[in-house]
Amino acid sequence: MKAVILAGGFGTRLRPISSTRPKPMVPVLGKPNLQYILESLEKVQEIDEVILSVHYMRGEIREFIEEKMVDYPKDIRFVNDPMPLETGGALKNVEEYVSEDFLVIYGDVFTNFDFRELIEAHRNNDGLITVAVTKVYDPEKYGVVELDDGNRVTHFEEKPHRPRTNLVDAGIYVVNRKVLEEIPKGKEVYFEREVLPKYVARGEVYAHKIPRGNYWIDLGTPEDLFYAHQVAMDEITRENGYFVVREGTEVPEDVEIQGPVYIDEGVKIGHGVKIKAYTYIGPNTVVEDRAYLKRSILIGHDVVRERAEIKDSILGEGVVVGKNVILKENAVVGDYARIYDNLVIYGAKILPWKKVEEYEAYIRIKLDPTKVRPGATPERCPLGLPECIYTKFKAIAGEKPPCDECIENQWLF
Repeated sequence: MKAVILAGGFGTRLRPISSTRPKPMVPVLGKPNLQYILESLEKVQEIDEVILSVHYMRGEIREFIEEKMVDYPKDIRFVNDPMPLETGGALKNVEEYVSEDFLVIYGDVFTNFDFRELIEAHRNNDGLITVAVTKVYDPEKYGVVELDDGNRVTHFEEKPHRPRTNLVDAGIYVVNRKVLEEIPKGKEVYFEREVLPKYVARGEVYAHKIPRGNYWIDLGTPEDLFYAHQVAMDEITRENGYFVVREGTEVPEDVEIQGPVYIDEGVKIGHGVKIKAYTYIGPNTVVEDRAYLKRSILIGHDVVRERAEIKDSILGEGVVVGKNVILKENAVVGDYARIYDNLVIYGAKILPWKKVEEYEAYIRIKLDPTKVRPGATPERCPLGLPECIYTKFKAIAGEKPPCDECIENQWLF
């Protein structure tokens, strides 16, 4: 049996982290998600070949496979999409390489689910598609599934406004090759919106529920990436205690660590640093004296200058955070950006290689987006931003109001 990993998406919602790497290469605890998937497939005896459907930044994926997965025991085949074909079109593009039933996994799925369970469930039903499903708290973000008593899918709706259940499509399928015959070649086709509902209406789709003991996360947004790290750290905590410090790391005795915390190889921590729960510090990162980190992800090779405070934020690779900088409220900093000393940044996204020397933030006013329009900005910031930042923001908004995309994505230009 073949396993197809759909790894060609742009990862738009995960920018700026996905601006410099394909989404399957976004790391969780220093390891690309693609590697987690490949390691899971290694345990499935039925799988004899893994097919990587790639498009966006496919060279990065190929380089990773050739350098880091050289000893992988199964064959890996690359199939390039000549243009963005979406999930259904990408599956059509691998048609000549699969036969009978094959396993499909979306490259942004982070899970410890045993794929053998889904394969076995498919063999025990008479459907053409068997989909893994799981329960979530926010089903309106996903494809919502309804089942009968025999686990046949009776209704499927992609991202409904009013979900009728919290059972959702997990982005893992076993598909019969016959399904690909009805997909047009070389066209953008959404498997979830155009293909799956058609076969649900025919009664040819079954579901298998991911057991409650397994975790499942769609790495679609920075918030999802936070959650994946939290889950991964909780898993490690059960085996290795409340914090992990890898080899070659320098951690002085006066450093305060409150786990779960994961400090990767080659990290250098200064004196008086405080590292609070759910912080990951990536390899070869330098954290200088009296810095403060809490629920943050530092992907690696970063520099955090003395007395900087990073909370609920993500730093890409090679980021430099200046002295006395405060970075919080789900801020996301792209690779190799530099934030100069004494700045305070709340909830902004900073582009890769950006040099932030002054307050330039277009801040989204969550209560009412119209408040960022000229002449409509309130005197005091609804988000509680310091006056020095909000005064600057009002001046910018008065001259040139942010576009809807800026407001939605909170870009710091």
